Amino acid sequence: MKYVIKTPPDYLPLSNRDFVRHFANLLSKKKYDFSIRYKRFTKVIGYSCRSLFDMIMDYFNNKDLVVATTPIHHTSFRDIIEKYVKPENIHLIKLNDKFNEIKEVPDLKKCDLVIITHLFGQDLDLSALSEFKKKHKCIVIEDRVQGGSLDKKYSHKNADISLYSMAMDKRPIALGGGFMYIDNRHKKLIIDFEEIIKNLPVEKPSTRFKQLLKKIPTYLLYNSKAFAFFAIGLIDLSGFFNKAISILSVAKLYRASNPRFLRKGYMLKPSPGLLKSMYENFHKYKEVENVYTKNYEFFFSCFSPKLLSYFFPWYRGESSVTPYNTIQIEEHLVNQFLEFLSDFYISGLPNPTYKLFNISYDDYPEIVKFNNGIVYLPCVANMTKEEIVYLTNKIKEFHKIHNQTK
Repeated sequence: MKYVIKTPPDYLPLSNRDFVRHFANLLSKKKYDFSIRYKRFTKVIGYSCRSLFDMIMDYFNNKDLVVATTPIHHTSFRDIIEKYVKPENIHLIKLNDKFNEIKEVPDLKKCDLVIITHLFGQDLDLSALSEFKKKHKCIVIEDRVQGGSLDKKYSHKNADISLYSMAMDKRPIALGGGFMYIDNRHKKLIIDFEEIIKNLPVEKPSTRFKQLLKKIPTYLLYNSKAFAFFAIGLIDLSGFFNKAISILSVAKLYRASNPRFLRKGYMLKPSPGLLKSMYENFHKYKEVENVYTKNYEFFFSCFSPKLLSYFFPWYRGESSVTPYNTIQIEEHLVNQFLEFLSDFYISGLPNPTYKLFNISYDDYPEIVKFNNGIVYLPCVANMTKEEIVYLTNKIKEFHKIHNQTK
């Protein structure tokens, strides 16, 4: 084999000891509260980020629920929005051409909810919603799972509810669970959500145990360079006998067949074991963010300002606090780029996370083009500087090949 980057497009920010501790927590009988009240906000704790969001949408559900929303969401959020909102009542918020600022809020007669998904480890500036929120007296919900640092509980004062995940590669990490911050001005919301969660069926310890067991191969593949090297070698050997087998084909298959979440049956409340894991890690978000940011500055420094703007148009000079190392590739070159990486034993993935609504985007062709051009690179958190230099050089090489006449 040629030089090998022994890092997949994801990473779990926890040690072997931490991983085992989640299993030990299954024995916990201690009772934990499902909410924690602070001076200005309340943290409400749930089984997952998606279960909390589903609960929110169900709570506000009516026959004519109208939402204004960012155009791209995580698959689960997109599906939940479409579950409760008629297609004609989903109105898109326009982003700028770099997809890192709100450009235009839709002109509506009525709006019940504003739903924001932050992208690429940084927050959108929600100050653009000030007049809109004042006019419609709507609730602003933000998904900050891929947003900025948790040093702030909300990205902006305009947000009423801020959602977070503690699953797999998230920050903080508990290999499950989610929580949301609600402004204490919304007393009824807090009381009602606490009551809803209290009355949900509890996750069975056996379910938690099975979910943790399923994560063992993923943990080894994502975190152990030796295991990743062995897997790449096995794929390379298999590809010798079957040309259809490659780093790319296996990465796609593994990601599709090993979701890190429950697609159904997630309307539960956390088991004691999961709650213990969550409470033990709430305060450790900064440790996780530091793990993610430590190599990003070096990664971005390997590109000229021109290439940074070309491949990472959303980049504002802030180190990402998420594991996803995303890059923007021209839509017609995505497949070639992924095959190019695969030929050099570099694992990449076509956009597995962000999805568009099942509505017409005829007036937003740039959004479709942008979403189709998102590619996941190996996560820099677990890469050596030598690997980062090798990866960035290959990206530059691909760019040079396809831009010789530009």
